[in-house]
Amino acid sequence: MSNRRTFVIQNGLFGLCIGISFIAVAYLFQHTGQVICMNAQLNNTLLLLSMLGAFIGTHKYREEHLGGLLTYSKALGICIFILGVASLLYSIYTFLLYISEPELQSTYLQMMLQILEELYQGVPHLDSMKTLMESLITPGFIAFSEFINKILTSFIFSLPLAFILRRRSNNTI
Repeated sequence: MSNRRTFVIQNGLFGLCIGISFIAVAYLFQHTGQVICMNAQLNNTLLLLSMLGAFIGTHKYREEHLGGLLTYSKALGICIFILGVASLLYSIYTFLLYISEPELQSTYLQMMLQILEELYQGVPHLDSMKTLMESLITPGFIAFSEFINKILTSFIFSLPLAFILRRRSNNTI
């Protein structure tokens, strides 16, 4: 099997496992009666799972397929690929969840409108901004924003993680 195919299969499967763990955590949060939209506890739990998953997946790939040697850029690429797959799977789940339960979308919209009111209180165009927000908030928008949020957060936290996971040969300075 080629190196590229091995990379995609192993890290893609690992990313799917992390994405499934994201979904399981969100499902548990929802079915214990907690609000899942804009929930800081849920986001922190998913962030912890992201970092643990990226560390374990990158370390495993480094040791099994790269002979223990890994540059910073390759480590960063592996972390981002794993977490990108997980983020994509989670955003698909989010899309399906918000389509199947419209009350979640209305809760999300109410929270966004409340944030707008707090931030832009007294601004003359507040009503038009609220109307625009009401027209933009769809399950697709929410899923896309979750995907972008997870990707950017993953990238930021992968930068130091890749530094920790890189390993050069003893001959290289």
